[in-house]
Amino acid sequence: MTSKLLRQVISERDNFYGEPLLDLNVLPQKTSSEPLTVSVVIPAYNVQLSILACLTAIEQSSFNINYQNKLEVIVVDDGSTDNTWKIIKESNLSLNLTAIRQTNHGQAQALNIGISVSQGDIIISCDSDMVLGYYTIEHFAAAHQKTPNALFVGFRQDTPITDPRVNPNRINKDGSYIDSFFTNDERIVFPTPGWPSNMCLASDHFRKLGQSHSLSMPDNDEWLLPDMVIGALFSLSRSVFNEIGGYDERLIGWGCTDSYLAAKAIGANQYIIPLYHASGLHMNHSIRLANRGLQYKRNRKLFLKFIETTGVDSHPNWLIHAKDRIIESFVRNPKQPVPKRRIKILHEDNIENKLIRMDQLLSLGQYPKALAYIKSEMAKNNNIEIQLRLARALSGMDQYKKAIHVLEKITLSGELLPKIRTELAINQAGEGNFESAQKILKELARNFPQTPGLSYWQNCPAEKHIKQGEKFFKQKFYQIARRCFEAALISDPNNKTTLEYRNKSISLS
Repeated sequence: MTSKLLRQVISERDNFYGEPLLDLNVLPQKTSSEPLTVSVVIPAYNVQLSILACLTAIEQSSFNINYQNKLEVIVVDDGSTDNTWKIIKESNLSLNLTAIRQTNHGQAQALNIGISVSQGDIIISCDSDMVLGYYTIEHFAAAHQKTPNALFVGFRQDTPITDPRVNPNRINKDGSYIDSFFTNDERIVFPTPGWPSNMCLASDHFRKLGQSHSLSMPDNDEWLLPDMVIGALFSLSRSVFNEIGGYDERLIGWGCTDSYLAAKAIGANQYIIPLYHASGLHMNHSIRLANRGLQYKRNRKLFLKFIETTGVDSHPNWLIHAKDRIIESFVRNPKQPVPKRRIKILHEDNIENKLIRMDQLLSLGQYPKALAYIKSEMAKNNNIEIQLRLARALSGMDQYKKAIHVLEKITLSGELLPKIRTELAINQAGEGNFESAQKILKELARNFPQTPGLSYWQNCPAEKHIKQGEKFFKQKFYQIARRCFEAALISDPNNKTTLEYRNKSISLS
């Protein structure tokens, strides 16, 4: 009997996995049963500046401190030409560490070697330029224990390599950071301005992306549910990795290896679930791969071809011969446990950290909680940045008139002015004042032509906004459809058909 094609299964399967995990105050859930065993697999290529910080953060994680015998870390050096392998060999960390070296074949091949030698119940894929939070591994393990049939998506926040939080000596001394940092992840804040700007909110935390629904982004790329899985940080049970044959080694270079693996996981009846608690700081670095854009285009075509032509039960097994590529390896076990330490929590009186907390709540759509927190802080500090976030909370609750009032009261000059005026225009459109929004944007175009996102509002034809809105409307993404129709109405306030679509989107959302 011929198995269903992967595309057919993806088109039929929904992603309604239950309630999303949004309470960032929750510590990893303890269960009466023993924790699952975990393998963290790290591919490494010319990462001499980041690999030690990556490993040190895992050493200092709550999971390694509390369950050291249940954690193994597998680093696969993909033929680095710098000091990566030397640093790994000379590291003296209290980890169950397996280090493997292959000649340079690519990330998919490196990951497959790591998976093929792993022994954990679940596998966490972690890039070598990531510094994981204190509870991240424990959150993954707890999530799998509660929901076994899922691929859990972690998040990342870019930071310069000079950030003290990613300094291995400081991590070793003070421990890894405890908080979830994810608010500049591209799935939360898309780098190209426009609608949707937050893929997680637009898709109701991925739940609306089942059955081949997609997000048409402002840069014209289509994001499917499998695209929400980025190899920098996610977890999946080892049994599913084995069932789907690991990473497809026909995808060479950069791009879509993780998307195709996620598509195969969906074909194996796995939900794709965001786990905002599980995050890491991603160390910025120069691009290490030449022709990355060309590699992505090639792999994207292959990815789309594979899901159209491959049966869910007929994946090539790339794990069988992966070990044959090993040219050098060693295993090192910890000589002693990592001592428990007092974990440092963000200092509540630090305004920067309070803004981070506000942004976290806003980015997850927890507007009532954000509003309450913002108002409590405004009683102590009426900072302009806090006022801006007050307007965002009100806007998120469709209280555009109140948001407009807040934004109009903010009078200042300087770099924040274009941002505030842009948000004022968006809220005017939300309230239905399209001509007022148009006037504000024209004023910005004259005085601040470099304002981010201005081209989306000013130069993008109304027809394009309408077409995008109709696509979202058809997929029942009514809130985003509304935003697209409002963008069109800023350009053409008298378009009655678009206005009807916008009003219908409001009534259905």
